[in-house]
Amino acid sequence: MKFILIGLFVPILILFFNNCGPVKFATSKTEPATQSPTGPTTPPAPQATRDVNMNFVAQTPNSKLDLLLIIDDSNSMLADNQKLAARLSDFTSQLQTSNIDWQMCVTVTRALPINNNPSWGLSMVWSGYTPATGVPNWVLKPNPQVASIITATINNIGAGWAGTDDERGTKAAYWHIYNGDVRFPNHSKCHRADAALAMILISDEDVRSVGGDAAAQYYTGEYKALENEDEPVTLLNYVKEIFGNQKRFTFNAIIVKPGDSACLQSQDAGGAKSHYGVKYKQMSDMTAGGLGSICDTNYSTSLNLFASTIESSISNQALECVPVGPVTVTVTPEVPNLSSTVNGASITFNPRIPVGRSVNLKYKCVM
Repeated sequence: MKFILIGLFVPILILFFNNCGPVKFATSKTEPATQSPTGPTTPPAPQATRDVNMNFVAQTPNSKLDLLLIIDDSNSMLADNQKLAARLSDFTSQLQTSNIDWQMCVTVTRALPINNNPSWGLSMVWSGYTPATGVPNWVLKPNPQVASIITATINNIGAGWAGTDDERGTKAAYWHIYNGDVRFPNHSKCHRADAALAMILISDEDVRSVGGDAAAQYYTGEYKALENEDEPVTLLNYVKEIFGNQKRFTFNAIIVKPGDSACLQSQDAGGAKSHYGVKYKQMSDMTAGGLGSICDTNYSTSLNLFASTIESSISNQALECVPVGPVTVTVTPEVPNLSSTVNGASITFNPRIPVGRSVNLKYKCVM
């Protein structure tokens, strides 16, 4: 049974549930048609767009990074989650050697009960972790014991609990951002206003198992309609609403990659039907994040890619949206031989624009 949390926004309320962090409550150019062998084909209607004119001054790169692990704790996921835990110490070490000021929180793909109300996006407390004074025990900072802390926490999260079969990683991320809304004094402290944000999700299914695609249903009743909070664009827009259009944000996923039938069959051999992570891939593509296979024998390659992607994203410029068409770049004073590359909702400059130069970006966003 699915429960939906409905209530009034109470920005001063902080609640705790066993090993969970704080939670806030809230109400929640066209071509002519062509003739194909089977009949006429009508081109799709052009999308309505709006013009964006972005101006900023190049700043010294910010080395702050907030990480969010989103763990699918459904019945089939424990072994995969343990593989992730075993390799995250190498990942965090790579971040530390890059002189990145990182911190990490973790949540799960289901709601947890608080006073008999299902609550989304809660931060789980790190096991065996004693933070510095003033740091909550659900905000993991660089630590000599980071490997054992992450492993113990993943094991304590476990798998197969009641309600875990309706995996909603995007919704969990949405509400975790809500709980970390820096505009309110009682936020979770998982998301710093001046830090880049990187999410790492691991799951052997799509959002709500089949990503809102009834044709992908395997079990009777497996299909569940997606809600607004399950959609990738909703999460992207919400991050920008809270933290601003220049927030550097990547969504990185370890999933059954769409079209990888061998991986799908391998996961199914474990006894439970898996699904391609179509919606999670969309979220990764929109934010120029990394994508790894859940069928890898270990996740070192994926996590190394994620670390490189995240480090690169910190020096990129976030865009207001995934642009429609080209982005026009004007730098004053001019930078000779400057090139730019758009990846999802961000743009990379080569060479890097010197600090103090004025930059103007013009592009179009979907209405």
